[in-house]
Amino acid sequence: MAAKKKRTKKTFWLFRFIGACCVLTLRTVMFAVMFLLCLLTVCWVLFIKFFNAQYLSEEITRQLQLALNRPVIINSLDLRFFNTLELKGFSVLDSDVAHGEALLSAESVFVHFKLLPLLDHQLVIDEVTLNRPRVNIVRGEDGRHNVPEVKISSAQSHVYRSSSGESLTVSAEDWTVKDGVFSYKDLQNQTSHAVYGVNLHFERLRFNELSRFHAEFVLRNKWQDNISDIDIKGTGHVNFANFHWKDFALRSLRAQVFVFRKPVSLTVDLDNLYTPYFNIRAQIPAFEGKDLSLFKDDWGEFYLPQSSMRLKGSLSNGYRLLKLSEALILADDANITASAEADFTQTPWTADISFATDPLDLAAWSKNYPRLSPYKLTGKTSLDARLLRQEGKWSLPKLDLSLQDVSGEFYYFPVEGASGEFSAAQNFTDLYARLTSGKVTVDRSVFDKLDFSGTYRKGNLYANIASGELNGIPLKMNLSVNKLTSSNRRIRTNIYLKHFDPMAFIEVVQDFVTVIGRTKTVKAKPKVTGQLAWLENFRDRLPKFMPNFAGTLSADTFSSEVISGNSFYAEFDFKGLLPGMKRLDGTLDARMQDGVIHQMEKLAEEQKALNITFTPFILMHRMERAGSFKVGQVLRDVPYEDLAVSADFAGGHMTINNAYTQGPTISAMVQGWVNWVEENFDIIIWTMFNNTSRSGALAENLTDESGNPALAFQVSSSMLKPKLEMLRAKQTGAQIEAARQRGLRTDFKTNRDFIKGDFHAKK
Repeated sequence: MAAKKKRTKKTFWLFRFIGACCVLTLRTVMFAVMFLLCLLTVCWVLFIKFFNAQYLSEEITRQLQLALNRPVIINSLDLRFFNTLELKGFSVLDSDVAHGEALLSAESVFVHFKLLPLLDHQLVIDEVTLNRPRVNIVRGEDGRHNVPEVKISSAQSHVYRSSSGESLTVSAEDWTVKDGVFSYKDLQNQTSHAVYGVNLHFERLRFNELSRFHAEFVLRNKWQDNISDIDIKGTGHVNFANFHWKDFALRSLRAQVFVFRKPVSLTVDLDNLYTPYFNIRAQIPAFEGKDLSLFKDDWGEFYLPQSSMRLKGSLSNGYRLLKLSEALILADDANITASAEADFTQTPWTADISFATDPLDLAAWSKNYPRLSPYKLTGKTSLDARLLRQEGKWSLPKLDLSLQDVSGEFYYFPVEGASGEFSAAQNFTDLYARLTSGKVTVDRSVFDKLDFSGTYRKGNLYANIASGELNGIPLKMNLSVNKLTSSNRRIRTNIYLKHFDPMAFIEVVQDFVTVIGRTKTVKAKPKVTGQLAWLENFRDRLPKFMPNFAGTLSADTFSSEVISGNSFYAEFDFKGLLPGMKRLDGTLDARMQDGVIHQMEKLAEEQKALNITFTPFILMHRMERAGSFKVGQVLRDVPYEDLAVSADFAGGHMTINNAYTQGPTISAMVQGWVNWVEENFDIIIWTMFNNTSRSGALAENLTDESGNPALAFQVSSSMLKPKLEMLRAKQTGAQIEAARQRGLRTDFKTNRDFIKGDFHAKK
């Protein structure tokens, strides 16, 4: 029983203790609440004591006018909540450029402040919010901007005195812009740009140190008839430097620009808003030509892989002069550097852009840019170029290409393994090319192992093959064309071939005519057959681009169906060398030594003109068979020691000034004329046989004064129906010796100098 009473007593004291604790806690809470209410009441009384809406509105207006040097309007200032002020009808007017228009306006400005610091005579503003502000930057017709020089102290807080004379320290922390609009208007060029939907938040904004901010806005521009909206989101740091625009600094602005299917990521540093210096780093997603259709409709198809870019530069002259000191673009194997300057103060605006690349893989770029695919490019090339925009037109004053084992098809001229360089200047009016190796195919003709150089300047072309092979035959050539684009162009060439076959060379010329005709979609006349097919096909396929053609042709050896020899030299100067040959004028001199005249009997069976011309030799051959005398293999292969010809052309009419051959078996001289257009001729051939062994008597008209066998005959009329007349042969020896003494009009020094020299085009 005693134990039970003892337990009841302990329980009573426990409940009493708990009840006392609850009462004490309730009293403490009530005291704290009452104290807080009293404190708030005191703060409120103090704020009311200092707050005078009319006076404060006037004071804010006065301070802003002093800072901005522009008229400031605040329609009203109201206390919205116990810790929030609202400024209505806020605007800053432009009194300098766009008179009377608002430089800055906002539907309302909310100021959220803390209550407790009011006890210490401090107004601490948590956040200033500008709702739907509009900033209008204007460039006047005189080039000045309406942006004022802001004059605000570097102090983080400011002292405000109430109407009763008591002071209140005012400071602000965060600033927010909601749904703002920034516009730019140029009254000189009648252009405008705008940034819409601007949302900004500055954390602990200080005007003389870096402050963090967040930003979102839409950049709107008009391109031709298209309106572009570019969404930008970013964060960064900014230093307004007491609102001195020259000391303004923006650091590490990170933004996303939504212009392609994927956003472009930017990191921006900016200094000095008067003449901004910027450093921009960008991560650009892969994009195609259709992604740029907003700016221009005819970009064509292309694909650019993901890339990164860095830009450094400045803006001056009221943001109208852009200087890009450094630009670097990295994409796959591409490494592109550039610099640029754009002057928008000029009308029309001007630009100067320079850029260069590391070696680029042409196969990969052809795949990305379908316009290059028809050329089937492989190999690598690096690029160094300069672009200019003047008087509203773009030009290319400089383009340098370095080629490394490049292959492709260029206008029906396939190129393989080309290494060298190419330069273009003055908008492709000044060209230079150099190949140290490579192969070029022209229809059936192949130019290989090329050491080539060439220039095109002031309408004149110069090309040189220092060494190479044409269809496996060593080749050396230079070519100059004056007034290339004129119908009266002048062509000068020097050509050396280790071995020269005139019919094969004509086929090379035909290959060039075929390819060039194909590029110009010109149909050549169909080939003909018959007795004079060789003449007609050659005559109808002469290149139209050679109205004035002069030069030299040399070869160590020469061969054709009719004749072959060594040390072949030719010099020519033609005018009107065009299809049809009706205007062919000029001169030709050629010489060859130690050769053979081939198979006259066989050729006489194929061509009527040759049949009549060779008839006297056939008669001599028959007399030889009868045993009258022996002259050797007259109608087979006959050797000679020296052969030369000199001729003049006038309207396709060829006059033989001098033509002779001298050899151990036969010596001859030819005189007369040949009309290659009308296909007729009139020539006299004097021939003397040197190595003879008579076994019978010869007729008088078959010997010359020395008694050696000789022939003299005249061939005339149409080439298809020639006439033959035998002449007295007494003067044959004298005629041949006189022709040899006259010689030619040249000693072929130009040919020999060209073979020995090493010619290259000057860059």
